[in-house]
Order: sequence, then C-alpha cells, then structure tokens
Amino acid sequence: MPYDTVFAKTIEYLAVPSVVGHEKHFVAFLKNDFEKLGLGIKEHSGILEISGSEPHSTIISAHIDRHGLISMGNGHYGYAAEYIKEKKYEADDTPTHKMLEAIGERFNGENVIAYDPETGEKLGAGKISCAGPDMIDGNCIFKVEGMEPMPANIPLGYARTAISDGVHLKGQIDNVVSLGVIYALFQNGFQGTALLTCEEEIGKSWIHITDWLKLYNIETKELIIIDTSPYRESAPVEGGCIILRNRDKSAIFDKTLTAKIKQRCVDKLIPFQFKDEYLTALGAPESGLGSTELGRIIQNSKGRWSGTTVQIPTTEYHTSHETTSRGCIEQYYSLLQNILVNEKIVT
Repeated sequence: MPYDTVFAKTIEYLAVPSVVGHEKHFVAFLKNDFEKLGLGIKEHSGILEISGSEPHSTIISAHIDRHGLISMGNGHYGYAAEYIKEKKYEADDTPTHKMLEAIGERFNGENVIAYDPETGEKLGAGKISCAGPDMIDGNCIFKVEGMEPMPANIPLGYARTAISDGVHLKGQIDNVVSLGVIYALFQNGFQGTALLTCEEEIGKSWIHITDWLKLYNIETKELIIIDTSPYRESAPVEGGCIILRNRDKSAIFDKTLTAKIKQRCVDKLIPFQFKDEYLTALGAPESGLGSTELGRIIQNSKGRWSGTTVQIPTTEYHTSHETTSRGCIEQYYSLLQNILVNEKIVT
C-alpha cells in the first residue's frame, strides 16, 4: 500500500540528518535511493533532479532541508536558519525577542545529534538544556548537555525519529513526508521530474529552482510544489484534508491549474481547504497569508514562472513532534497519484 511506503520512507529519511545549509549528505543518500528505482538523476547547486521516462513533462518540487542548530564554537549553538541566512546571504533581519523565545521553546529539552556535514558521520549527542533569547551575532543561543563542545559550523539535528499510532504520524515530518510521497509516486508510474530542493527553510530555494528552469530554457506556469502546511487547530488534520492555495502573501498562483486541482478534489470526493481563504476569514491581511516557495518564484520572476501548491496539514509545526494523520497522507498521495499519473492534469 502507498501509505506503508510513505511511512517507511519517512522513518528512513528522518534517520539521515539534513539541517538547512548542510544537506549534502542527505542529497547523496537520496540520490542513491532513487537511483535504485532506475530513475535519471542529476545533481545541481541546491537541487537534486530526479526524472522518469518523460523528463520535464510534469515538474513537481519538494524541499529536503530541516530546521536544526549550528555550532558557533565555545559550546554555543545557534539556530541554523538565522545563522545561514546571515553568513551566506548577508541577511540583516535580526529576529525579535518574541521570535527568539518561540525558537527557544521549540528546541528546549530536545535530544540532538551533531554530524559531519560532508559524510553524515555522528560526532556527538546531547540534550538541549538551555534555550533563551541571549544574543550572539543576532542569533538565539543554546547550550547542549552531555556532549563535548563541537567545532564551529558543525550542524546539530533532532535525534528523534517519526512514530505512528496507526492514526497519526508524528516527527520532524516537514518536508520528509513529501519525499516519501514522491518515492511512492515514482514507484507507481510517475514519469515526470521531481526537484528536491535545499534551503527552503531560509527562503532561498526559489533561487535554485529558477536557476534550474533557466538552465533548461523551460517556460511553464504549471509547477506543482508540495509541502506541509501548519495549523494551530487539529480539524484539517483530523478531517483528512488537502490544503490548496489561490495565493500567498507574495503572489497569486496560476488560476487555471489551481481550478483544475480543485475540481479534481470535488470529483474524487477528496476533502480540501483553501489556506488563503481560511486565513482571510479569520481576519488576516494580505501580508498575513503566509510565505511559500512558489510565491517567491512568481514574485521574483515577475510572473515568468508560476503554478500551484498541494499541501498536507500539520500541527506542532517545526518541532520534532509535528503531526499529521493517516487520512491526510492517504488523500495527499491519492490526489497526486491521480493528477500526475492516472488522469494527468498537466499536459
């Protein structure tokens, strides 16, 4: 059953660390895993391109990076996303005190592993004992118990893997669950191209996707980006919903493709919710409609490329116990299998 494959792959992939900015070992692992399916594999800067027998006929994308920590030396560990943005992209967006507190709460008490970013070798393990809004270079500072201080620039990922009680799947599933879905799609007849991207968690994966599109001179408004979608309440998760969007805070998505997928949900009796409509009904302004990889692509390309998103709802976002349901995973896979393989929506 596809669910069993998705669940098994989610567990397998979570065992391989992939902290944002330090995804190299996970890229190598995924490359080897998908090669075993007889697929075409090409590695580009920030992207692993995986193709069936009809490359580029349909293009889907999912990010592979996850949140974690980075060693800053002297026993100090920072929030990797902020650190990488500042050091690599010279971003100057110091987080607020409130944001630092939220980050601290997310990591406090978690078991983590330090790993070699080149080989994936485990270098140490410990438990975050202190996470507070202390600042060094604009970063939230953590301390880790039970582990020798790591050299600077060594990444630390969550040690906890995913678990299931038969009804819910819990773990750092953003966006590993989508990678499991992509694996199952290729197993079951998908022949297009999947782009597995790095640096989405720092808002830079759009750069890698647009560079790839330029490389192959591809003009399309039918990109399909798959990811998790955070909710505070559990109703969408318990209801087995699929999350669609007309837009995010940055751009309006392709109306034709979005409408086609909506109609397919109606035809196949797949429950769905439009995230932007939901947020607007709660009183959110346009700036509060959330940020997505696709929105950045559309905005920064001035509409040259477009598409839509298909997302799976989760609660406990960006934690090691982020949660979705078996029903959501089954509907997520069912919709994607239908529109990408059985009754292709993109031609």
